[in-house]
Amino acid sequence: MRSKLQLLFIFICLGALGSYGQGIGDRNRPSGRGNYRITGKVYLADGTPAKDVGVSVSGGETTGSSTRTDVDGEFTISGLSSGNYSVSVRERGYQNESEFLTIHEGAISGQSFQMVFYLRTPGQPKRSAAEANPLLKDVPKDAIAKYEKGMEKVSKKDFKGAETDFDAAIAIYPNFAAAYYEKGSARLKNNEADKAMESFVKAISIKSDYTEAKYGYALAQFEKKNYEVAAAAFNDVLQEKKDMAEAHLNLGISLFYLKNVDAAESELKSATSLKGGDKLALAHLYLGQIYVQKKKNADAVTELEKYLELLPKAPNADKIRTAIADLRKQG
Repeated sequence: MRSKLQLLFIFICLGALGSYGQGIGDRNRPSGRGNYRITGKVYLADGTPAKDVGVSVSGGETTGSSTRTDVDGEFTISGLSSGNYSVSVRERGYQNESEFLTIHEGAISGQSFQMVFYLRTPGQPKRSAAEANPLLKDVPKDAIAKYEKGMEKVSKKDFKGAETDFDAAIAIYPNFAAAYYEKGSARLKNNEADKAMESFVKAISIKSDYTEAKYGYALAQFEKKNYEVAAAAFNDVLQEKKDMAEAHLNLGISLFYLKNVDAAESELKSATSLKGGDKLALAHLYLGQIYVQKKKNADAVTELEKYLELLPKAPNADKIRTAIADLRKQG
């Protein structure tokens, strides 16, 4: 029979699960005094999203703000005032990329400014979006234009508007796998998991090795609490991309709810050992729960303290602190 502390942890863990993929939104974002923000997406040379890449902004009234891209290669830096800014992306093994952006005085309050970066290997010349991203190869220019409008609307959280633009791009070029993928992502972010799955499946039918679309499908199943299907889908992703920390994280959480605790522990530990995985706060939260179940109180305390270090203002922070105190009393 479960102890009160174990039941409390299950409640806390369930409450910690946000929408659209665990680990995507649990990194702290910098903020300042202004009400403008720069959002964007970074792609690797093969056209896949560049996760856990450093992005920094300097200029204006900021002394320098930085963040890292999430699993979708997306980033947000908020709290900016009007002014001239330099936005830089740096990743080992690739050229440093920098672009300039001016936020004019009188810009609409709260406006978001979108930027897209394509990482280049040393010596590789700068290319257009269509040339840099293999997923846009052979796509007509007017379809790319609709696609880019959709991406801009995603950055502004206008997911329905983005879906309309992606549909327009697909109407022009029916085999537009990237547009189907981004349409699925927009639907998932808009809490439409069933519709998102349809889009991801279509993207995969066009491009069978589309790992990001497979991950999106797994996330949609996860959101539906179809943990057995989600676990199989995340495992499929990891067959193609073993170093994807977020896939290990979500596979671990799925296995946790399937009561395969030892396998869950292994996947969560794998997640935290990979690049960027140490920032996945939920991995530490669930490891803490597992160690509570295994009566490894010292290990549980270590993991939960790491969770609070990463997310000191988490909604469940007070409950976690209470649980840590109880664990320490138990010894």
